[in-house]
Amino acid sequence: MTTTVRIKWDRMLGNLQMWNSATIWAVEYFGLPGSRWSGCANVEYMEFVFKDSKDALVMSLRWNAPIVNEQESTVEFVGARL
Repeated sequence: MTTTVRIKWDRMLGNLQMWNSATIWAVEYFGLPGSRWSGCANVEYMEFVFKDSKDALVMSLRWNAPIVNEQESTVEFVGARL
């Protein structure tokens, strides 16, 4: 089971700097994507998907981002396809 941390885009702030900082921090702290985590970008947010829920909690606390459960992700996916 995986745990997802979602960081939303903020058009008012410097997105490029924030995304560089968040991604660099994730690589430095958790290693390269693949073994402990993976990521995907969307128009509205970026998701960091962790294999360990404790890693997701650390990322969530560091970047003040919500943890999205699988039910929320499923509802959003189905809603986007209707």
